[in-house]
Amino acid sequence: MTWPGSPRAPLPVTARLTLAGLAMAVAAGCATLSSPLPAAGRPAALATSPAPAPATARGPDDCGDPTISERPPAVMPPPGAMPAGTLMDRIHQRGSITVGVLADVPPFGYIERTVDEHGQGVSAFQGFDVDLAKEIAKSIFGPDGADETHLKFRAVTYAERIPVIQDGDVDIVVATMTTNCARRAAVDFSVPYYDAVATVLVLKDSPYTGMKDLGGRKVCAPLGTTSLEHVEDHPAGPVQVGLPTVADCLVALQHHEVEAISTDDVILVGLAQQDPQTRVLVDDLLPGDADHELIAVGVGKDHPEMTGFVNGVLARIVADGTWERLVRHHLWDYLAAFAPEFPRPPLPRYRD
Repeated sequence: MTWPGSPRAPLPVTARLTLAGLAMAVAAGCATLSSPLPAAGRPAALATSPAPAPATARGPDDCGDPTISERPPAVMPPPGAMPAGTLMDRIHQRGSITVGVLADVPPFGYIERTVDEHGQGVSAFQGFDVDLAKEIAKSIFGPDGADETHLKFRAVTYAERIPVIQDGDVDIVVATMTTNCARRAAVDFSVPYYDAVATVLVLKDSPYTGMKDLGGRKVCAPLGTTSLEHVEDHPAGPVQVGLPTVADCLVALQHHEVEAISTDDVILVGLAQQDPQTRVLVDDLLPGDADHELIAVGVGKDHPEMTGFVNGVLARIVADGTWERLVRHHLWDYLAAFAPEFPRPPLPRYRD
């Protein structure tokens, strides 16, 4: 079974331009984004050369339930009054929070390029994860916490998400990170804020109906992702091809260097909208719920108070309707054509 490459609503033009531009840059061997961003939010270069070994190498699988996280404070501190000695307090005193986000993965994190009233090109980060980061920043600084002064974005590739936390280059990462035991050995996670499903994108004229047909065939997934692990784990025996970004995988598929791309369903629907010569397969990659990607915010292991604070923000945006509004704004146009119902937030589970 497949769903059309063009769901009910088209991919926003800016998002289509983002992916198309990145794909062309990869094909041309260009490793940087030339369009200007606000200085505080300028992304790091997107590597097109071999990436470092992913930080999601197989690790301990006995951590119990990897979705369990720190309990939020009984009373959340008001913006501007963070508890002394906490990471939130240091962020407030510093005057800004630095958040790692993806720059090429609509609808979660991408760069929107527009023209201002003076005819000058303007670029800004957009997406579901980006708006979630803004909610966290506003919870620390107040209503103006999402402005360029208080919120600094750092563009990261999938494989960089854990290293930038460990190295202290960012305060948190909001970048479609699946929480699991292997990753919890390196960083801490909030409770999940979205439940995605890993699936597969193929060329429209290909004969494949599911991952079961791709045994011995090359399947691409971004380096440093659980999607790459799903390819390795599939009993059909597909051949893993790891590349730095989703855009790299799309170029490889278009050039017939791989037979399929594997990542989260919402992301693949966005790719299918960009390239009508592709289609998304509705296929369980692994038995049961093993192909569900429970996405959470990444935090340093030495800052449990920050993890609890982020969990408090997540609880608030679910309770006040912000989560539903963000899903409807960023994700529902992608999901509406095939989702049986509107998504629900994952049920949080906290440590005792």
